[in-house]
Amino acid sequence: MHKVIISHADNYRLESVKDALQSAFQNFLGYESSNPFGDGGIVKPGDTVFIKPNWVASRWRKSCPHEDSLYCVITHPSVIEAVVDYVAVALEGRGKIILGDNPSIDADFEELMNTTKIRRLEEKYKELLTIKDLRPLVCDDLKNYGKKNLMVRQRGDGEVKINLAEKSLLYGINPEHFRGVFDEREETVMSHTGNTQLYSYSKSLYDADVYISVPKLKTHQKVGVTLNLKGLVGTVSNKNQLVHWQVGYPEIQGDEYPDKASYLASKTAKVTHRGAWYGNDTIWRMVVDLYLGMKLKNRRYFSIVDGIMGGEGQGPFCPTAKYSNSLIIGDDLLAVDCTAARYMGINPLKIKYLKYFLEQRFDGISLDALKVFDGDIEIKNFFTSENLYKNFKVQDSWEEIKNF
Repeated sequence: MHKVIISHADNYRLESVKDALQSAFQNFLGYESSNPFGDGGIVKPGDTVFIKPNWVASRWRKSCPHEDSLYCVITHPSVIEAVVDYVAVALEGRGKIILGDNPSIDADFEELMNTTKIRRLEEKYKELLTIKDLRPLVCDDLKNYGKKNLMVRQRGDGEVKINLAEKSLLYGINPEHFRGVFDEREETVMSHTGNTQLYSYSKSLYDADVYISVPKLKTHQKVGVTLNLKGLVGTVSNKNQLVHWQVGYPEIQGDEYPDKASYLASKTAKVTHRGAWYGNDTIWRMVVDLYLGMKLKNRRYFSIVDGIMGGEGQGPFCPTAKYSNSLIIGDDLLAVDCTAARYMGINPLKIKYLKYFLEQRFDGISLDALKVFDGDIEIKNFFTSENLYKNFKVQDSWEEIKNF
């Protein structure tokens, strides 16, 4: 029986975040509040612990129709610091903490570091903690976005190649229309042809003993919600292996746009929303693949979803701030995602990648076997009630996911 805790904080002061976490750790997960990760067996001295926030962007995109706080897009540094503090206690000075992500290819990592002031944690924990930009390629000029040969190469993080072969949900689909990050689609197609279904995970992340995910509570216009599982996009170093849609529209075996008219209109549009509709039948399969690939290695997991300020509407880059004043906490990424989606007023069974795993009873997870606590109260019928809880707004093309 998996347990997920919803705890509350009114603001992002470090003390408020820690109070919310301590309440969840001690009262409902049964972990010692002074060393919750150690007491819960999540982190052991000598471990390498990878902590992955949502660092998808370093600033508000100019193409967004409005501007809001960057912290409805990315994980707040106070939540990250609280997690790092607890991990450091559990390690007892032995082991490593790696804090990193594979942000959007156009994100400015140093700008992100300066905005969040998160590099001070390297001084706070000196040799114990390292912060990493996992990307081997970076776009330093938006005019070059999508052009692989115009990207800037950097050190990256090395890679662990995982071939899912017939286990992949892209197996058996004609890859002719597959589109990754770059306009050059040959690499994307070759990575997902026949028995080759390849994903190159960032090495330090994949090799870690413990993976702690600290995502944002946020909607997403290509998959509905982006939490732990969708956040696994940031675990892959070769972004061109990440199939986001199939070029075209359904009549020509594509799912980039819902119809020919919108496909043709995109050719002259300044801002496009490719793959951003409920009928995208490709990207959710990629999300399933990423979780399957991660679970091939035996490691420990934990998740703390930052919903103190979430993001509703046009996520992942252009949401509107939604103050939920909540942290959603658990030791199973899928269980936490199902709970977080429902807390947003969204039906987990309408999120295709969650539906797939629930139907498979993956790792024994099912909605009727999840216990959800809010504060000190178990929420009965959490997944079956008509309560919309925080009632996050979604894009018009995604209204279907709020039907129960």
